[in-house]
Amino acid sequence: MKAVVITHPGGPEVLQIEDRPAPSFAPDEVLVKVAAAGINRPDVFQRKGNYPPPAGAPQDIPGLEIAGIVSEVGSNVTRWKTGDKVCALVWGGGYAEYCNVPEGQCLPIPRNLTFEEAASLPETVFTVWSNVFDRGQLQPGESLLVHGGSSGIGVAAIQMAAAMGSTVYITAGSDEKCKFCEDLGAAKAINYNTR
Repeated sequence: MKAVVITHPGGPEVLQIEDRPAPSFAPDEVLVKVAAAGINRPDVFQRKGNYPPPAGAPQDIPGLEIAGIVSEVGSNVTRWKTGDKVCALVWGGGYAEYCNVPEGQCLPIPRNLTFEEAASLPETVFTVWSNVFDRGQLQPGESLLVHGGSSGIGVAAIQMAAAMGSTVYITAGSDEKCKFCEDLGAAKAINYNTR
């Protein structure tokens, strides 16, 4: 398979395409033919040499979120079948033609999204869901304050909390960003540079 690899720490020019063997996958994993991969801050930090990948993860192939088609399933997989369109949060290795993913880390791609759009979902959606709804137990009718409302996490938090019936307040660094957040569903936006 082709993979984008980090040849040594540095700028974008250190990323090169190389031939690599397709990853093996465990009985509780699926092998995804990657159609699109998200770009996250940890990917950039890893490229610069400032963010070591977890032990056991591909050390020189970045990529933490992907979207694609399940090409093979492990013997214990029950939720997915070959041909399913999924997006997933992975521990690395997403910048390649194939990526192995634990079954429980895959989500179905909403029908109205492209692979490129779906590849941008897992990191932010899982982060918001875990922190705001699982840990924070945000309920309909309650309020949520999001600092940095125009960030990727902020945008997801606004949309998800508003969709679940909560009132969202945000802070952002410019009037344009504040308007953007209010257009997304924030009840009130505060420009922290002018207040």
